[in-house]
Amino acid sequence: MRQSERNNWLMTAGLAFSIATTLTRAGESELQRHFGEQQFAPEGGFVFTPGQKLCDLVWEDPKLVATVVDDLTIPTRWFNQRFEEVETAIEPGRYYAYGEAPVPAGPPLRRAMTCCCVASDLKLTDLAEKTIAQKSIAQTADPVDTDHRRKEVEELIIRWRMTEEGAIELAALLDTDRPPSSVRLGQWQMENATEHVRLKRKLMGLAHKPLVKVIPKRLQGEPAPTLRNAPLEQTGISEAQVGEIECKLDEWYAASQEPMAVVISRNGVIVLEKGYGTLNDKEVTIDTPMRLDSAMKPLIGLQLATYVDRGIVQLDEPIGNYLPEFDSPDDRHLTFRAGHVHATGIEFPWELAFRRLFYFHTWHESLIAHCPREWTSGAKHRYGVVGVILSVRAIELLRGRNYWDAMERDLFAPLGIHNVLPGGTGFSAESMARIGVLLDNRGKYGAWEVISEQTHAAILPTALKPYFPNLDMEYGIGLQDASQHLGPSSYGHGGGCGTLLAINPQKHLVFAMVRNSQGKDFAKHRAEVTALLKKWTDE
Repeated sequence: MRQSERNNWLMTAGLAFSIATTLTRAGESELQRHFGEQQFAPEGGFVFTPGQKLCDLVWEDPKLVATVVDDLTIPTRWFNQRFEEVETAIEPGRYYAYGEAPVPAGPPLRRAMTCCCVASDLKLTDLAEKTIAQKSIAQTADPVDTDHRRKEVEELIIRWRMTEEGAIELAALLDTDRPPSSVRLGQWQMENATEHVRLKRKLMGLAHKPLVKVIPKRLQGEPAPTLRNAPLEQTGISEAQVGEIECKLDEWYAASQEPMAVVISRNGVIVLEKGYGTLNDKEVTIDTPMRLDSAMKPLIGLQLATYVDRGIVQLDEPIGNYLPEFDSPDDRHLTFRAGHVHATGIEFPWELAFRRLFYFHTWHESLIAHCPREWTSGAKHRYGVVGVILSVRAIELLRGRNYWDAMERDLFAPLGIHNVLPGGTGFSAESMARIGVLLDNRGKYGAWEVISEQTHAAILPTALKPYFPNLDMEYGIGLQDASQHLGPSSYGHGGGCGTLLAINPQKHLVFAMVRNSQGKDFAKHRAEVTALLKKWTDE
C-alpha cells in the first residue's frame, strides 16, 4: 500500500469513528436523522476460500445501532459472479453480499459489496510482493528497503482482507494479467460498479427489461464544426490579442505555480492551447487529465439530455419513477429538473459528499433516502450534489452500467474524447473544449448529433418560476450563467478545484481550463484572464 493510500484508508476509518462518537454524544434523535451513514460489512472480512459458508453482514458499530434499532440482524443474500444466489463459496472469483438492514424508520438500508474468493493454495504474501514490486518499478528505481517492503506487504494484505476497495483490487488482479501500473486510476472500481448495477437490476426485478443505450445520431448534410487547428485568421482574433491573454496566463502560473492547462477556441478553431507545470514528473499538456469536481455536472447534464432527447426520460417527471425509495406522494416534486437545479430539499452535507463520493457507489440513494428533508422539493434552491447523485443512479438502471462507464462508451468515444480517468478524477482541457464546442453547436459535433437543438435549448439556464413558483432565478441542467466570465448570454460550469468550462454562444467562444487546485489568488487571476476574454466578445 502506498503511503498516500494508507493515509486515505486511515483517514476514512478515523472519520467513521469520529462521526460515530459525535452521533453518540448528540443522542438518539440525531442518530436517527443520520442513520443512513451507518456502515455494515461481511463478518470476518472480504476475502475467503472455496468451501467456506458465506457469512452474514454485521454492523460496524453494533452498540451505537442498538440504541435505535431493536433487531441487529441484517438479512443477507450472496451471489456469485454470474449473479446466481449461493450460500457457500464454491469457486474462486467475485462474490456479492447484499443486505437490507433494519432501520429506525423508513425503507431498509440497502447495500451490496464485493468480496473475493481466492484459491486455497494462493499465497497472498507472494501476490502482494509481486504487486508492490511492479508498482515500485513503474514509479522509482531507488533501492528497496527490506523492512519497509515487508510493512508494505502486510498493509496491502490487510487492505485486501478488510476493505471492499481492497477486495475489488484483489479480484481484478486475479482476473487479469494487467499490472496495476498499467490500469487507469479508478478503472477497477468503475468496472465493479457496473457489475453492481447489473446485480441491482436483478434484485429490483428489472433484469428482463431491455437495456437502454443512447448514442449520437449521424447528421444529415454538412458536418458541424469540431475542435481543430486552423489559421488564426478564421477566428477574427489577432495574434496580438492571443499574445496578451497568453502573457496573462503565464503571469498566473508564475504567481501560483499551480499546474493547469487551457484551451480557447472560436467556431471550433483553437485560438490558444497551453499546459503549465508538471504532474507525476510529466509536463502538463492539454491532454493531461486533471480534476473535475463540480465541473463534472455539465457532463452529467449532457448524459441526461441524451435520454430526454430520445423521449426515454422527461426533465419534469419524478425521479421516484425509477428509484423506489423516492416513490411517495411527498416526492412528486422531486423531478430530474429539481435534482439538477439543486432544489431537492434533502440535507446532504458537503462533508458527507466529499467523504463518500458518488462515482462508484451504486446504492447511494439508499443512504440519501435517510437524509433529513428540510423543505418540499422545488420550494428552495441550495447548491449541492444530492440531486445529481439521484439522477445518475436512475440513469444507471436504464443503461445497465455505471454512469461514467456509460459516458465513456456512449458519449465520449464518438466525440473522440480519450485519456480520461473514471469519475471526476481526470479530464483534460482538450476533452473539456470538445464538450464546449458541442454545446456551442447546439448539440452537434462533426458528423454527430448528440442532442437536438430543442433539447439543447431545454438544458440551458432558464427561469425556474414556471416549474418552481418560489424560485425566482435562472438555472440549467448542469449549466449556470457564465456572463461574469465570457459576457452576456454565456453559460458553463466550474469546479471547486478551479476547472472551468464557459461558452459564449453569440461569439462562438469556448474557454476550457483544468487544474487540480485553485492555488494562490485564484479569483483574482481568473478575473484578469476572463476580463480579456470579455474584451474579445465586445470587439
